[in-house]
Amino acid sequence: MTTSGPTSRSDADGVTVHVDDVDELLGYAARSTHRTDLVVTPEQLHARNLKRRLSATSRPRSSLQFCDLSSVASDVLTEAGDSATALDRIDRIRTLETLLDERPDEFRHFEPLFGTRLSAHVSTIESARATVDAVTGYDPGRLDALDELVETTPPVSRRDARSLVEGAVATERLLASTTDAAVSDDAVLRAATTSIRETSGVAFEAAYPEAERLHLAGVSSVAATLRDFLLAVTEETAVDVRLFARAGTGPGIAGRLQERAVTPWHDRALPSVSLDVPVTEMVATTREQEARLAVALVTRLADSGISLSDILVVARDADGYERALCRAARQYRQPLSLWTQLSVTETRPYTLVESVCRLLDARDGPFPVETLCRPLFAEWADPDGETPSALPRRALDDARDRLGRQTRSLSEWRTRVAETTLPEQVERWLQSLLSWAAAQPLAPEPTDVRETFTPLLDAYRELVLPTHRERDDESLAETTESARALVRLERLVDDVAAKYEAWLDRGQTDRTWEAVQYLFETIATVKPGRREHANAGVVDVVDATDAWARTEPYVVVLGLVDGVWPLPPEGLFPVEVRDTLLGGSTTAARRLAPREGWTVAREFDHFADAVSTATDHLVCTRHEQSADGSNAYRSPFFDAIEVTRGAPTRVGQAATTRLLSHERTLPDPLAGLVGRESR
Repeated sequence: MTTSGPTSRSDADGVTVHVDDVDELLGYAARSTHRTDLVVTPEQLHARNLKRRLSATSRPRSSLQFCDLSSVASDVLTEAGDSATALDRIDRIRTLETLLDERPDEFRHFEPLFGTRLSAHVSTIESARATVDAVTGYDPGRLDALDELVETTPPVSRRDARSLVEGAVATERLLASTTDAAVSDDAVLRAATTSIRETSGVAFEAAYPEAERLHLAGVSSVAATLRDFLLAVTEETAVDVRLFARAGTGPGIAGRLQERAVTPWHDRALPSVSLDVPVTEMVATTREQEARLAVALVTRLADSGISLSDILVVARDADGYERALCRAARQYRQPLSLWTQLSVTETRPYTLVESVCRLLDARDGPFPVETLCRPLFAEWADPDGETPSALPRRALDDARDRLGRQTRSLSEWRTRVAETTLPEQVERWLQSLLSWAAAQPLAPEPTDVRETFTPLLDAYRELVLPTHRERDDESLAETTESARALVRLERLVDDVAAKYEAWLDRGQTDRTWEAVQYLFETIATVKPGRREHANAGVVDVVDATDAWARTEPYVVVLGLVDGVWPLPPEGLFPVEVRDTLLGGSTTAARRLAPREGWTVAREFDHFADAVSTATDHLVCTRHEQSADGSNAYRSPFFDAIEVTRGAPTRVGQAATTRLLSHERTLPDPLAGLVGRESR
């Protein structure tokens, strides 16, 4: 196993590790009638970024086949005459809830860590199972090695670590005993690895007969099961395996794959990021002002003739800047497109779906007026008839008060509405909702999920969404959010229906609208979804991790503040155990696969990805005051930037103020960009 740096490569046999070397990967793109190169990325956006890079230089990519590990494992198992479907996290959580209720003694190992009310810690128990899986792959030899390593740590850490491992092993076994499916995607990958070994590579070569190389790209961590899979491919087939790691975590990954001791991150000198573009640093007082500074800069660059598509804004966590950026975008009339996780459960269309589920579930018995009226507040639109225009909140509040606080059945509410003096439009709306609810099935089948919610969302799109546009401001923030939520929910309907059917078949749930609502909430939370649309007329704002392999001429990186970038590392294992695992100073430790997220190396990956995205000019911003009024200091990562043509330039307060004023004057380091033609 060999390691190459950013500009070098190795042709030695085995897994070749390239650190921070995307260009090497792109060099394999060629015009071909054969898919000679499998490119596996952990994120869809990573594959998209690679394709954009190739398209920008008009390079063919017919030799490349982009895929993910799950599909590769599935293809290998199919060729081996086997198949394996995996439980997803939602299935595991649901199964664990049942097991914790029916067999609580099986989870007693976790009690020293989480207490006796383990049902309140289902998600953490699942995280513990996944963590031990990543470190050991539940291989008996690795579990013994982990036990040997834990024995060397202080008593308290030893006790907590053993509780964690024993509980995780028990959880994995319990899950495996209660399902015919594989417990996880890692379990499927283990099965594929076994098939490759048992068939001497034939299963893999049959699945991908044209493959000459397998590229695993953009990784920040290599779990034990993934490590075994890569070694099986390189040892049992003629396929050349190449791993394209990132700047911070790459050296550690390379060392562990070679089973040698690795210098822990906190004992190493900070790596450098060499940039061949000018770098400008700008400082604001608060995060809010920093967001205004970024938008003012983007607006001025656009006014100077630079295309919006050539500008990118990057943040360690774009969610944390979303509200401030949206307010600044409205102020400067500069539309932004945030590629953030959509908190769909906080949107009005989701509130509509949730409230309808609760109404349909409650209609068989008495329910309060809030349950009746909530769909109306969420802008319910009748899929089967004429729907009145949206009513003011005040009119709905007044109607709710007039209807009273007594609980009633569905038929009793119909009588109550008819007998209560209400505005004609409000009464029609309430009667339409009650008639529609009465027509829905009491015990929904999976097909009923689609037949109920698809027309409901269609009606919302046709009748309600245009009213959002009419009342929205120039940024169209409300309309965009609602449109995104609708797209997400339309896909969720199919996901919920499929999961509901699977749970019914396995006897894991009853035919109730409450179960349907639970699935909507669970899937929406576990799979929040990214932005579902693209718009070339606005400036993209992305998370730093999504900037990997992307290039744009002008990049603004937000939030270079210590404590935010990097975020403090954390993990379920005690810190002494994590440090021993990370160092790999013993034979036992070198057999294991520690998480890179236990160090700030993964944070450095994101930083290096963000600042390396710029090809013409990089602007780094930060704020000096936290929300609680305490001082915020510059990220230590900033000192890792090495500019080949000089040094980063700090913009003074006076120049910053002029940019934020009505003058909108670009600071001197950026003034030369004025008048440039759009690219």
